[in-house]
Amino acid sequence: MESLAHLEVLCERLYNSQDSAERAHAENTLKCFSVNSSYISQCQYILDNASTPYALMLASSSLLKQVTEQRLSLQIRLDIRNYLINYLATRGMNLEPFVTASLIQLFCRVTKYGWFEDDIFREVVKESTSFLNQFVKIHAFVVL
Repeated sequence: MESLAHLEVLCERLYNSQDSAERAHAENTLKCFSVNSSYISQCQYILDNASTPYALMLASSSLLKQVTEQRLSLQIRLDIRNYLINYLATRGMNLEPFVTASLIQLFCRVTKYGWFEDDIFREVVKESTSFLNQFVKIHAFVVL
């Protein structure tokens, strides 16, 4: 991929173009993010640095596909899980609802697949409660 700006243009075309050939070209160009596990770190880079919700959606949906269809190591799944918890806690309030929903679905899938492999995946209730309490406090402050 040439640059993040170019990737964001392709993502915009992927999700919004009315031209099926343009959409197909974008899909074929961006497919590597969802089928090659070496692109997991690039997906995290996109989540950290992209400015458009469509690029964030590509990264999230690509990671979801990776977690679902690839045989990722326990350590990689733990890394993704921990990254998502921090990401949602720090940036979740500023994301488009469809991006947040996709990231939560990804978090749930990682948790589901790791539930019986490591106890840390079972701490989801405690960590989610902490995250949601922060959300309620921030929301209550904004309303006041």
